[in-house]
Amino acid sequence: MAATPTILLVDDDEPTRRILQRWLAHLGVRAHILEAEDGQQALAYVEAHCQSSDTPPALLVLLDLNMPVMDGLEFLENHGQLPLVCREGIPVIVLSGGASNAAEQARVRALAADVKFKPLDLESLAALVQQHLPFALPGS
Repeated sequence: MAATPTILLVDDDEPTRRILQRWLAHLGVRAHILEAEDGQQALAYVEAHCQSSDTPPALLVLLDLNMPVMDGLEFLENHGQLPLVCREGIPVIVLSGGASNAAEQARVRALAADVKFKPLDLESLAALVQQHLPFALPGS
C-alpha cells in the first residue's frame, strides 16, 4: 500500500489556508495537509520530505506568490536547484492574484507545474487534485 500523500499549502494568508483546508476536507481528499506561511518554511519542508525515505510519499505544493520572508518566485527558483529526486514527483501549483510583470509571469510559468489565478474555486481545486494526486480522491 502506498504511503499517504501530502498537500502543502503555502500562503501567508491564514484565512486562505483555512478555506483550502475546508475544501479539501469537503472533497474527501485522503492526504496529510500541511501549511507554511512563506517560501522558506515550505522549502525546508520539501527538503526534509525528500530525505525522509528512499521513496517519499507523493507531495503536491499549492503556492502563493506574494509572501514575506521568501516569496513564491524565490521558492520556485530554490526548488529548481534541489537535486532531481527532490523535484521529481513534486508538482508545484502557483495560486496567484497575478504576477507583477510579463517577465515574472514567464519565469513563474517556466518553473511551476501550473498557474491558477485567484480566487480559486472548489471545482478548480478538485481538478488540480484529480490531475496531480488522483489516488487521494475517494473512489480511487
